[in-house]
Amino acid sequence: MGRLFSGGRLLGFLAGLIVLFIVAAVTLHNRAFRSSWPERAVRDVTSIVSEWLYTPTFQVETFFSRIKNLTALYQENSALQALAAKDATLQISLDQIKQANVQLQQMVGYRSTNPQYKLIAARVTGRSPLTWDSDITISVGRDAGVARDMPVLNQNGALVGRVTSASNLSSVVSLLTSSASADGVSASIINGKQATFGIVSGNAAAPNDLLMQFISQMSTTAHVGDLVVTSGLSTMYPRGILIGKVQSFQLDGTGITKSAVIAPAANFNAIDYVFVLVPGAGQVIP
Repeated sequence: MGRLFSGGRLLGFLAGLIVLFIVAAVTLHNRAFRSSWPERAVRDVTSIVSEWLYTPTFQVETFFSRIKNLTALYQENSALQALAAKDATLQISLDQIKQANVQLQQMVGYRSTNPQYKLIAARVTGRSPLTWDSDITISVGRDAGVARDMPVLNQNGALVGRVTSASNLSSVVSLLTSSASADGVSASIINGKQATFGIVSGNAAAPNDLLMQFISQMSTTAHVGDLVVTSGLSTMYPRGILIGKVQSFQLDGTGITKSAVIAPAANFNAIDYVFVLVPGAGQVIP
């Protein structure tokens, strides 16, 4: 026994044992990464089946996820549109309030510079598209002291028309631009020289303008750009109410009179607030 493990034999035995352990370790390590063919087959089948199931499931999940995102996007877009519409509505209301405020300030200014006249403030409450250039309805009537044939002015004191009918709480105003009315306004063209007289009425050929007729062809003092005011020759309109400005002259073909196209001082397309003027005897509007 002593001879068996003595010397070089013992050394060789130990070396062989070490090699055996190394080979066994390497073999076990490689087997850990190798599988038998049944295991590989099961793993391959599982992988294929998983892929078949995963792909449609992923697509379905992606589809519903996109639907959910689109729904959220649509709701957000609808909310933004509603907010934009609300903002636009508020902006329109703000612009209307600003416009009304400007006109009301102008009315206050005109009233303060004419304290000697009785001015009844009113709001325009009705205007038909069918009679746009003919008449308006205002918010004051007999209860406020309004009567037929009283002059009606805009917020700056320019002539708009006259009251043709008055009820207790409202009145109808015939506009200067009305070509249906046979009535006219006795007016004069002023420029610091001799006054030129005529009758102002609606202009059927140009609804936004007025027409001053029956001007004597002998009159040579009137010129384009001169102001036109009420003459005071009518008991209906006090003298000096601003009507407009001369744009041009034209012959009537009679050889006796001529006409003038008048640009009105009042904006007849934007009448929101007016004054009803209660005239007194001998009053002159400056």
